[in-house]
Amino acid sequence: MEKKQGIFKEFKIAGKQNPVVAFALLWVSFMPSIGSLVFVPLAVKFNSFLSELDFGDFITVLTGLLISILLMGLALMPTTLIAGISGFIFGWQAFPWLVLGYTLATLLGYGWGKKLGGGSLEIILDKYPKAKTMLERKSGRMGELIFFVRLSPVIPFALSNLMFALLKSGWKKLVIFGTIGMLPRTTLVFISGTLAIDLYTAIRQEGVSGKVWIFVFLLLLSFWGIWRFFRK
Repeated sequence: MEKKQGIFKEFKIAGKQNPVVAFALLWVSFMPSIGSLVFVPLAVKFNSFLSELDFGDFITVLTGLLISILLMGLALMPTTLIAGISGFIFGWQAFPWLVLGYTLATLLGYGWGKKLGGGSLEIILDKYPKAKTMLERKSGRMGELIFFVRLSPVIPFALSNLMFALLKSGWKKLVIFGTIGMLPRTTLVFISGTLAIDLYTAIRQEGVSGKVWIFVFLLLLSFWGIWRFFRK
């Protein structure tokens, strides 16, 4: 109990020295849900218009790509929700652009997280030298941690971007291993969207309804991988 209180105390100190990080943590934790309340009704309202967009038009595709990058990279909407809606409205023609979108959104999220983070993590780790030594020793295997964190269907995309920015994992590893780790859950949600009978079903499912066993498998595999990273 005292150890937990000590950790929270260090986070509080880090937050006072860099309040922007504390705000960023609150932002990535709550803003995707708030943003969904704003953007989902818009998707429902303009469903017919969106479904008629021409993916053969470069300007249309570029505009849609930029919007998705901003929504995911700035933590304005969950990636799972965007995947479900994209699958229902646009079908498989949108899938490559969705993958490219969350890959570039990773760079955006990592970039602003690293800029805002400063030395906040170092402030905390200086009080816990064993943890600091362990992370330094495992820095060469950071790709493994990124993969299993991204694989988890319960760890938010935006929160993990900020976490890896604070850990200074490196943008190349985050893009490569993060993109691969995101593919299973993104594909699962996207397929659910393509099979949904209406947009409300696609939004409500978020890729889990009817596929609980896959959800549980990804969750357990992710938990095992993260545990193995810190235990090994």
